[in-house]
Order: sequence, then structure tokens, then C-alpha cells
Amino acid sequence: MTKEYADGYLKGYEDGLREALEELLSNTCRRNYNATEIQLLAKNQRNAIPKKLAQRRKQIQRELGVDLDEKVGEETVPRTEAGPGKTVLLTGESNPEAMEAFRDLVREGWEGLCISRTCPKDVRQYVGRECSVMWLTKADPQAGDLDREEYLQPTETAKMQTSIRNFLTKNKGKPSVILLDGMTYIVTNTDFRSFLKIAQKIKDDVFQAQSMLLLPYEPKNMLENEVNLLINEMS
Repeated sequence: MTKEYADGYLKGYEDGLREALEELLSNTCRRNYNATEIQLLAKNQRNAIPKKLAQRRKQIQRELGVDLDEKVGEETVPRTEAGPGKTVLLTGESNPEAMEAFRDLVREGWEGLCISRTCPKDVRQYVGRECSVMWLTKADPQAGDLDREEYLQPTETAKMQTSIRNFLTKNKGKPSVILLDGMTYIVTNTDFRSFLKIAQKIKDDVFQAQSMLLLPYEPKNMLENEVNLLINEMS
């Protein structure tokens, strides 16, 4: 088997994976999933294709003893399937897909909590439905017309954890989703290890409550070992 043959095989394997996932996207009648949940699941499975491709590439390299010029980068980051009790890592903060997924689930009737650098008014306008919002900001709440409880300083990690715990308790037994979009802002005002400890606790709380956590992150703003730690602990 030549290198050219192996490359062709991998290309066909990748195309097959993509075709299978397109069929999943069109399957809106799957038991226990509505159309929005299926689409969110499929998006995350599609993002896992590079990881599966890299695994198959390594297998072929071992069998042939040839170098297929594998490139390891953020495109090979593993993704977790979406669903109750899951934490879903999404590459890129202020990720449109993350906010879209949050919006779609809330519109489907899920209870939602959005912790973001986007102000509550804009989040609710985009979502089109009432949801809980906490604005990550250093702005003075006295100078605005928002509820003081909707302001969250990046250093107020205890308040964030309490708010999440209260949200999960209030919506126990209901489908719920949390979007935590502001990791870099929190880390730059605290430190990565502190954020990771908080995220680990939130992940456990979300699992116990059978909620869902959407966690966008930006690999370009992190050290390689930090990226690996986040993926290992949160995937």
C-alpha cells in the first residue's frame, strides 16, 4: 500500500463520515429527541470527525510504517455529544454556534442561563424569549437600569457558582441549558487554575442535575498544557 493510496483511503473515509452525519441531520424523528436536539447533537458529532480521522491515520501509519504528515492542532480537539448531563466544549469564544444552540434550546422550551460578555438586553433580544442572564462586566451596576443581580464581575466566581447552583435547583427535573461564554475574561482577571477548579465543580453540578453546559474557549489565548487540561477535565 503506497502513501498515495493511504491518502485516498483517508479522504474516502472522511467523506463517508460526513455523509453519515448529513443523514443524521435529516432524521428529525429519532426517539426521545426533537429536531433542535438532533441538530445540536449532529453539529458536535461533525466536529469530532477530525479526531476520528486522526485516529485512523495513526492506525495506518503503524501498519505501513510511513509518515502521512499528520498535523495536530485545534481541529483535532475532541467534542462531547450534546445531551442531558453533558458539558460541551466549543472552540472559539463569542462562538455564534454556541449562542445559536442556546437560543434554539430556549425557544424549544428549555430553561436557560446565559453568562456572557453580552449585556442581558441584547441576549434576550437575540433569544427572543425570557431567560436568565448574567453580564460579565466591570461596569458599575448603579449607573445602569439592569437588575444588580444581572451584573457579574469576573472576580466574583463565588457569586457565579451560587447563581448556577440556584438555577439548577430551581429547574430541577426540567430540561435546562447553561451557556458560559467568557472564559478568557475570567481567566485574565483571576488565573487559569482557579477557573478550571470552578469549571470542574460546575460540570459536576450540571451532570447531577442532568442539565447541559455549553463552554466556548479560545485555544489561541491559552498555553498548550492549559488546553490539554481543559479538554481532559471537561470533555
